[in-house]
Amino acid sequence: MKRMSGVFGVVLALGLLTGSCAFAASELQPDPENTLYLDLDYGRVVIRMRPDLAPQHVARIKNLVRDGFYDGTVFHRVVDGFVAQTGDPTGKGSGGTERKLKPEFTRTPQTRGIVSMARGSKKDSADSQFFFVLTDNNRSSLDGQYTVWGEVMSGMEFVDMIKKGDKTVGKVTNPDRVVKMQVMADAGRPAESTIDALKKPDAVILAADFSASEFRCTAMVDHPGSATQAALARLWAHGYLAGFYKAQGKITFTNDTSDSGILATCTTSPALFLLNASQQIAKMPRDLPASNDAFAANTYSCKQFVAARNSANKIESELADLWSFAVIQGYKNLAQPSIEIPVDARPQLLGAIARACEKSPDFLLLDMAAAVASKVKLK
Repeated sequence: MKRMSGVFGVVLALGLLTGSCAFAASELQPDPENTLYLDLDYGRVVIRMRPDLAPQHVARIKNLVRDGFYDGTVFHRVVDGFVAQTGDPTGKGSGGTERKLKPEFTRTPQTRGIVSMARGSKKDSADSQFFFVLTDNNRSSLDGQYTVWGEVMSGMEFVDMIKKGDKTVGKVTNPDRVVKMQVMADAGRPAESTIDALKKPDAVILAADFSASEFRCTAMVDHPGSATQAALARLWAHGYLAGFYKAQGKITFTNDTSDSGILATCTTSPALFLLNASQQIAKMPRDLPASNDAFAANTYSCKQFVAARNSANKIESELADLWSFAVIQGYKNLAQPSIEIPVDARPQLLGAIARACEKSPDFLLLDMAAAVASKVKLK
């Protein structure tokens, strides 16, 4: 599965590690919902996020953090006296989520301690990669060119300790890694039940934006504050397996309400992305829970699906959409295991299911999603 993203590719003369932190941390009271903990082997870095400057970038960062996306990612590019860059799941400098962000440039000085989004040559190519500014010396190359979304409140001394790369492009051999990232509000928060998590208002937004290729298993087993994302991951995995087994003609249901092995697999391999974990589970067919945390998959009809999509209550609609999209992905992966259906195709595929369901309301949603999947051509 190919991931493409722009890379941050400016090469400057090296400077001395000078300059003061971006601001005095003592002057600010942290907002738990807009403060990040980034743990390194050397210690904890506390980052104040700036939704006032870059609301879309902060929203993307928070979602990815809560998905466990950054845990284990390497600092693949570190230029002494310039920047320390991470956020590529491939570790090669060209990876991301394949969902670009429009720039949110400001006049904020890109001084030591600032955290900005990396991008390629195009201004709208920012994705998941970001960098710490290490000194005050290179503002002319950064100011107004890269989106500032945060600033270090404490722990900049640990950022300084990140292993440096070569003197040409900053490529690092045996690089340091992000041990863990979490939103301060989530740290130590007790885990919610899956059902309660899916009933929360934010489940609508998160379900519409959920991507199995961005969600790392570690978010399910080691991020108790991300209960909604974990619940959505279980729902997606259920749909994926339903589609995969349906394509084989081997789908069976059980009254057992366990999570179909996803939690056990993720606990064993927390660095896996959800899509890869689901593919591992699918190799050994098993009974699926007839009733998942969103709806009864073995009885949920097209009529219910259409009614949910037309209702003012969007939670059921978004959950059914997410599950149906996963069914299509699982169905197609039986014959084409290396293909990942892009998120951009989701509206078109779900629209096709909805139109077919309007004509055949008595069909099961599972059967209709599989029928649509059988007609999808992927390259």
